[in-house]
Amino acid sequence: MADHSKVEKGTEYEQFVQLVYQAILNAEGVESVKVQHNIEIQGRSGCAHQIDVYWEFRIAGQTYKTAIECKAFNQNVPIGRIRDFYGVLVDVPGLIGIFATVIGYQSGAKKYGEHYGISLKELRTPSADDWSGRVKDIHLDFHIVSVEIKEFQPRVSSEFLKKIGENERIEFNTGFSSVDPIIFDKSSSASFCYEDLRQQLPSSNKPAKGLKYFIPFSNHILRLKQMDIEIDGVDIVYDVDVESEKVEINGEAFAQAIVKDVASGELTFVDKKGGVRNPR
Repeated sequence: MADHSKVEKGTEYEQFVQLVYQAILNAEGVESVKVQHNIEIQGRSGCAHQIDVYWEFRIAGQTYKTAIECKAFNQNVPIGRIRDFYGVLVDVPGLIGIFATVIGYQSGAKKYGEHYGISLKELRTPSADDWSGRVKDIHLDFHIVSVEIKEFQPRVSSEFLKKIGENERIEFNTGFSSVDPIIFDKSSSASFCYEDLRQQLPSSNKPAKGLKYFIPFSNHILRLKQMDIEIDGVDIVYDVDVESEKVEINGEAFAQAIVKDVASGELTFVDKKGGVRNPR
């Protein structure tokens, strides 16, 4: 006859359940509630009861107390274990009961728990069966396209050339940040910075060298520190580089626990960062 009293790493499982329910409560907006492990509560009979996992909170003057009995059995939980837990719930006024195990429950245990309002849970790390019909792995192919400007040549307007004279030569050194506005309209409203121009350059998912592109700017000026230059647009020579990268997101690597409600079949996934979701 199987020994149903055998547990696998019982204390570790209790602490695992504690962490999972702390994450669930946090996700439900009750972060101030502390989920405790291995405490004693005295019942009306005067007997002290050891509670594996416990929390309580007050809302509108009402105290809500929840106890979880944790059994990491390697077989289905028998009805006797649920009866024993019910005795604790009856002895402690207002105590809500949850029973958590790894494998599942015998049919009599399910009937008994449902009749007396004990919430039966299967709580464990996710198995392959839990992912059936759900997306577990995501495979992404990234194509990272980067554009580098090699030549930046403002196309100066003929009217501006007439103003400075045919034989006049202007020389100066200047610099600017890629995000500082350098092209303005005639009302001096900022229009574009160097980065804006780079992002306008057409590209595909194929690498290329020495591409040429003209960006028209009718009635605009190129504003540098020393002077404003009237332009008709900007001629740009640029290179396109493409890097490919494969990314795989494995659900099992992020999933910490799965909680299955035995009565409804509803699943709750808890990830390793404390995130909680209910997949459909």
